Amino acid sequence: MKNLFLKDMQYRKARVVLTALGIIVLISLILLLGGIMNGMRIQAQQYVKSTGADIWISAEGSGGAFIGFSLLAEEYMAGLNSAPGLVPDSASPLIFAQARPNIKGKPTKAMVVGYTKGELGGPKQVVEGRMFTPRNFDDYRPEDDVPFEVVVDEKMGLEIGEIINISKEQVRVVGKAKSLMFVLDTPLLFMDVRTAQQVFLENTPYVNMMVAKSSGADPSEVASALDELNTIEARSLDQTLSDIMEYWVDEPMKAVQFLRVMLWLAAGLIVGMITYVTMLEKTKEIGVLKAIGASNNYVILLLLKQVALISLIGVFIGYCLSYIFAAAAPIFVKINFVESIIVACISFIVCCGSGYLAARKAITVDPMIAFRGEIDSAPIRYADMQPIEAAASQD
Repeated sequence: MKNLFLKDMQYRKARVVLTALGIIVLISLILLLGGIMNGMRIQAQQYVKSTGADIWISAEGSGGAFIGFSLLAEEYMAGLNSAPGLVPDSASPLIFAQARPNIKGKPTKAMVVGYTKGELGGPKQVVEGRMFTPRNFDDYRPEDDVPFEVVVDEKMGLEIGEIINISKEQVRVVGKAKSLMFVLDTPLLFMDVRTAQQVFLENTPYVNMMVAKSSGADPSEVASALDELNTIEARSLDQTLSDIMEYWVDEPMKAVQFLRVMLWLAAGLIVGMITYVTMLEKTKEIGVLKAIGASNNYVILLLLKQVALISLIGVFIGYCLSYIFAAAAPIFVKINFVESIIVACISFIVCCGSGYLAARKAITVDPMIAFRGEIDSAPIRYADMQPIEAAASQD
């Protein structure tokens, strides 16, 4: 009797496999969708945190760096180097622009970062090759002949010396930087700010943001003080990260969030229905057990053992597969461990709850009706038999 629930599972292999498969799909899809969103959040923060800047400045009315259209005259921003609350001479011009470089005749996505070599805004060293050649003059001069050189992300698969086309210009790869992807595995291309101005702004003295370092004061207070000048918009690092999360991740992924909720509902109902029907199919076996003296609690416990075992197997396999799929995915997927445990627990509870409801209904069936294999129609026939039996007794 101890292994009765296992023998019944062996007898109904197809149903057990189907139920476990439904749970596996539920766990895998929900964890993968959550992993995609979590991966986007991580990538959206990588570059910003790597710059070392904690004050981000954009044009007035732009809504903040990385958000709206911003053009700043670099020369007019020179006064920021002596602004209160900032490290002296830490303010650095920055161009962050979406690009469509042509690599080996094939267009690809990328983000171009134009910054001043050795200052805030980009890597200070490379993992292979060398850094790009910097401009000749610190101040803007149209005649400044800047080499068209670029440091690429090491994961782009480009070789040192390779030529790529960005906008109307050709730039040469001179180094590879440690991988710093932006949202959805968008690689970063680093070049001198003057080179970026020639590539994107037709050699005009503008940048789309400035970055700086606070001198020990609260970055939020420093940013608020700069923002009160009414000529620029300043954000602290935390505010900038919050803006990026909202604009680049949360807003575009609203549809995915909705899909994830609907998947929870649909998959939960499907798995619950499979579990429920599986339990109801055991009505005949339940009738036999009750006929030989098995209590209701014993029957419920027997059925719940099956549901718990199937759910546990499905949750475990789905949990493992989700991490395997995440590693093999074409984009960065980072499954949150705590979230995965919560998803697994909720799925387990849903399955066991469905099995319990079905078991409660199954034990209410009369043993004699269960022997005949009639669930829904049997009670009606039994009721209809009462007048017939009464009539027979009267005769």
